[in-house]
Amino acid sequence: MKKKILYFMPDCPTEGKAGNITRCMQMLEFLNDSSEYNEVDFLSISDWGTWTPTSTKAFHDLYPNINLILTNRKIDKKKHPIKSILFYKIPNFLPKLLRGITIDISNPFLNKKVTQILNAKKYDKIIISYASWSSLIDKLGYKSYLILDSHDFITAQSRNKINRIGKLFQSEVKAMRKFDEIWTFSVEERYIFEQFTDSKIIHIPISFPQKPLRSLKQDYTYDVVYVASNNQHNINSINWFLEKVLPYLKENIKIHIIGKVGKEIKKQYPNVIVHGMVDDLQEFYDNARITICPMLSGTGVKIKVLESLSNNLPVVTNTRGVDGLSQKNDNGCLVTDDAKEFAEYMEVLLKNDEFYDSQRQKAHEFIKNNHSLEKEIVFFKNKFS
Repeated sequence: MKKKILYFMPDCPTEGKAGNITRCMQMLEFLNDSSEYNEVDFLSISDWGTWTPTSTKAFHDLYPNINLILTNRKIDKKKHPIKSILFYKIPNFLPKLLRGITIDISNPFLNKKVTQILNAKKYDKIIISYASWSSLIDKLGYKSYLILDSHDFITAQSRNKINRIGKLFQSEVKAMRKFDEIWTFSVEERYIFEQFTDSKIIHIPISFPQKPLRSLKQDYTYDVVYVASNNQHNINSINWFLEKVLPYLKENIKIHIIGKVGKEIKKQYPNVIVHGMVDDLQEFYDNARITICPMLSGTGVKIKVLESLSNNLPVVTNTRGVDGLSQKNDNGCLVTDDAKEFAEYMEVLLKNDEFYDSQRQKAHEFIKNNHSLEKEIVFFKNKFS
């Protein structure tokens, strides 16, 4: 008999190229291929991510063996004003008041709908992405093996809210303790989770296919590539780079910015090209000399750093850029929090082929030893076969 598995992720996996989407698509690919053993439902929120007829069709095309369940988080107040007040706004009044002292971002209306979905089928395993959605399982009417794919240590995102951080941490620990098993990308977060829960903690590094290390090119289409979404950490970090690092760089060094973060760049710079969202990110990786990941704040593993390293591309980043990596040195990253040194690292990688090649080699070995796709496949086969 096939195992019944539900996998919850609020975002649409067929839209965007953020790091959390990378992990989600890897999971879906494996679960889709495991249809011999598993009956898999993917639950997502229709009015949270960018679910459209196009992205829905793309999901069905990519994952034909997975049943897609979309549910709404809110009631449309324009179409149903009375229902919205009675069944969404009033029940959500108290949770909204608590929003600053809890990590929970769900609401009673959504929780009720998800509870009905979960209790109707009786899943053997339920995987929830992010501790902030843990209340979705609060009224589960049977025993299922509950897995939290944590993605991030959420309390750390509020490190500047000194008066609230204790309550936020308490709510995150309470959320994590609901689960039998917790997955984390980060070695630092594994340690924290082990100290405060009795759940089984598993460190599952994001994995990537190993790219062959090819000979150096004479010319590269893109000197420097930066890929990022428009979360506040990335916005602050790219502004730091543009204001503090860019003045140290020669104007003939072109910086190519990809992703939604480009919308947040309000000034024009002669050597900065903003591409926005692109259809073929791999084309940029294949033809770039280096990548950068300015990162002044934020938590967890920076998946775009790993993505660059998996393409044998050296990365210049800040201290926060190597958070969560099992190996902080000799990994293909050059790390500094000094703006002038950041620019110097970029220039030496662009100019010095011998040094550049040594960093490529380090990136290649780091991915092979720590983020092997083969190891992840073995883990998921053991878990879900």
